[in-house]
Amino acid sequence: MLIHEVPGTVVVEYNDKVKAMVDTWSSYTISAEQFREAILKKGVANAKLHGARAWVMDASKAKGAFSSDIQKLIESEVFKVFAGIGIKYFITVKSGSTITNMSIDRYTAHAGPSGLKMVEVPDAAAAVAWLEKNK
Repeated sequence: MLIHEVPGTVVVEYNDKVKAMVDTWSSYTISAEQFREAILKKGVANAKLHGARAWVMDASKAKGAFSSDIQKLIESEVFKVFAGIGIKYFITVKSGSTITNMSIDRYTAHAGPSGLKMVEVPDAAAAVAWLEKNK
């Protein structure tokens, strides 16, 4: 189910089958306001409404790196909010871009201390399979 889209940047969906939010990124060039709207407002509201247990961040086609403002927002707020609404797993699909993967590594270091289990998978289908296996 489509929740929100920033054209050319991110599509936020909900997968009811495995109770997971799925962000599919094509570019990490996004304003803090757009990020907050997509993830912290619409994404979190939907996750809470449906009792999501996982958040999948698919960066397999993403380019670029999040700005330092977005990095700080993720590190200081996002994972704490996710844990606070019952998200247990943060699942990443890494990019083919070294720069994007460095950005992912930087912010995902804060997931565990916020109470989320980190899982890395090769693609979005593997994320769904992992969630089906780990109900």
